[in-house]
Amino acid sequence: MSLLRLLLFILLFFSSIANAAVINGIDDEDILNLINSKISNWKDFSKEAISTKFKLNSDRKQIKTILSSYGYFDAEVVVSQKSNEVIFDVKLNERYKFNDIALIYTDQPDYKSGIKVSQAFDLINIEYDSYTNTKQIGDGQDKIINFLKKNGFAFVNISSLKMKINKETKKIRAVYKITLNGKTMIDKTIINLESKKDPDLLKSFIKNRIPWKDGDFYDLKKIIEMKDDLMSSGIFSGIDVKLSDPVWDDKNSKISHTVVTINVTEAPLRDISAGLKYGSSEKVGVLLSWTHYNINGKGSKLSTLLDMTKNLRVARVKYNAYDLFYKKQDLATQIFYTKENVAAYDVSKVGVETILWQTFARKFNLGAGLCCENSKTKDKIDASRIEFNAFGVPLGMNFDTTDNYLDPQKGTRCLAMVTPYFSKKSNMTLFHAKASVYIPVKENSFKSSPVIAIFSKIGAIFRDKNHKIPRDKLFFSGGANSVRGYGYQKIGEVDDKKRPLGGESVFEIGIEPRFKISEDVGLVIFFEGGTVCSSKVPHPFKKMLFGYGIGVRYYTPLAPIRLDLAFPTKRRKTQSGKRIDSMFNLYISIGQAF
Repeated sequence: MSLLRLLLFILLFFSSIANAAVINGIDDEDILNLINSKISNWKDFSKEAISTKFKLNSDRKQIKTILSSYGYFDAEVVVSQKSNEVIFDVKLNERYKFNDIALIYTDQPDYKSGIKVSQAFDLINIEYDSYTNTKQIGDGQDKIINFLKKNGFAFVNISSLKMKINKETKKIRAVYKITLNGKTMIDKTIINLESKKDPDLLKSFIKNRIPWKDGDFYDLKKIIEMKDDLMSSGIFSGIDVKLSDPVWDDKNSKISHTVVTINVTEAPLRDISAGLKYGSSEKVGVLLSWTHYNINGKGSKLSTLLDMTKNLRVARVKYNAYDLFYKKQDLATQIFYTKENVAAYDVSKVGVETILWQTFARKFNLGAGLCCENSKTKDKIDASRIEFNAFGVPLGMNFDTTDNYLDPQKGTRCLAMVTPYFSKKSNMTLFHAKASVYIPVKENSFKSSPVIAIFSKIGAIFRDKNHKIPRDKLFFSGGANSVRGYGYQKIGEVDDKKRPLGGESVFEIGIEPRFKISEDVGLVIFFEGGTVCSSKVPHPFKKMLFGYGIGVRYYTPLAPIRLDLAFPTKRRKTQSGKRIDSMFNLYISIGQAF
């Protein structure tokens, strides 16, 4: 019985193949698959039936329509029949190119958007004078609408899209007819909040993150900015922005008015997370964290972190109070405990730090605070033991003009901190700064591009020559978030037991071109260098050690997962001939290297 079923299956399978339509003259699999999904089922047909002739004519028109949508407006389709199959012979002829865009504003013919033709192509993510399909041109409507919404037209819509074909030049021109519906002014903003605690407590937190005021013109970019600010706080699970129907201005027919309603839903406020990381020299590490995003009902955040590797233990409790006295004035306080056992030293330290940060123009921050630290260091180089009890005055500055925190396409980031420490035994000042720049390969405001990422780091210690610095306070270089070609803390002078000595200054620099090969996967190539000096001021490029490598990025909704393989350009040896540097270093972690 089973054999009979198998023979019947084989017979039906080959008969279905024999009766399927044959399409000749098309090599593009995407076009072929689309055509096969749209034309009739020719597995069973009667050659003489009237319905067959109707289906053949209908399928011929369908094929020409599909080919036209891919730019083959002059395609020819010839239909023929054999005893058990239908054949469509296709001659594609020359494919048309898309080389012009016209934006016509039906209700404001004199409006000038400022978009040049070349920028319009970038806006809808299509190359100028290229082969394309009409679906891509249709998909560009949303991008044009979003652009105009960022310029104040909240109720803009595209009333029609037409393709104008030039048979002589074989070119396509897309004509978008746009109804602006007036530039929209925001008369009032209403906040609706569902909160387990008193909603009024959080309303001021929300208000301080609204970047417009009553009387401003609508700007979609500011709506997105507000949503990002609120969602990044971790307090909210949903933010829905609605506009009331437009009301035309009594005096100016080109202006409309609206009321913005922000509906906000509070998220589950507690979060527990765990993660793993790996480095050739640091080995496997574990990250554990717990966070409460609204501990006092006003948006303050309490978090704990445990970071454990083979040689490092870090425990931290941090409290962030937002909008302390003024808008965007944040107080960050942390208590920490660190125990580190590395080649050059053993140290255990406990401390507390509080810094008040004030934001200016959303991107620029200044901070000042106090810190207190107690540490006990066993120096493995000179066998000394130092207890460090001091208080400090951290002063800082940072700004961030990047367009995306997790995967920046353009912009600059900079952080600089200077901390004078005061104690009975020694006074010293630590300075460190790091800057990174992200440059798109093709300057384009509307679509992603390969990015060249560049970073530089500098650090220096200023002290009285008579005061000894605990070795853990010195600068070291090399490892996962430094010069990846060298092991953890391995850059700089090393003694005969391969122990790094550290230095009073450091300089690092690196470049990393980043390419996306799909929506979820990216590749990077990096070249980095660093030096650690015994002098107070680093000497860039003096005794620099360089490393290079390649990495893979898998992009998740949270952050990219990275895998880097790095190599040193120079493998050093000690005076006794011991090899200091590994042939390569491997890193697995979450987030970009910088």
